[in-house]
Amino acid sequence: MLTKFVEAAKKSQVPEGTMMSVKVGEEEILIACVDGNYYAISNICSHQGGWLDQGELLKENCEVMCPLHDGGFDLKTGEPTSEPCKVPVATYGVRIEGDAILVGPPG
Repeated sequence: MLTKFVEAAKKSQVPEGTMMSVKVGEEEILIACVDGNYYAISNICSHQGGWLDQGELLKENCEVMCPLHDGGFDLKTGEPTSEPCKVPVATYGVRIEGDAILVGPPG
């Protein structure tokens, strides 16, 4: 669990409408940019452990779909948005400092 904010990526690495996976400490984190906002959630699907960065980013719904079974997660809350996913994924706080994307504790 992240206890402080750390740089995870550069804004130039995650342009509008894209997402990428980063490893911060022991955490596998998905960073996505939708409508100019950056979101960070666990990159591992809570259903069967699929890598969410290999799925589809649905910008209009601000969610990501798992590539294994098309279960979705809300990028803002980590809550599942479609079956078969039932358990939320972790969310992380995001701060922008210049071109740096920092991730840390939620809230």
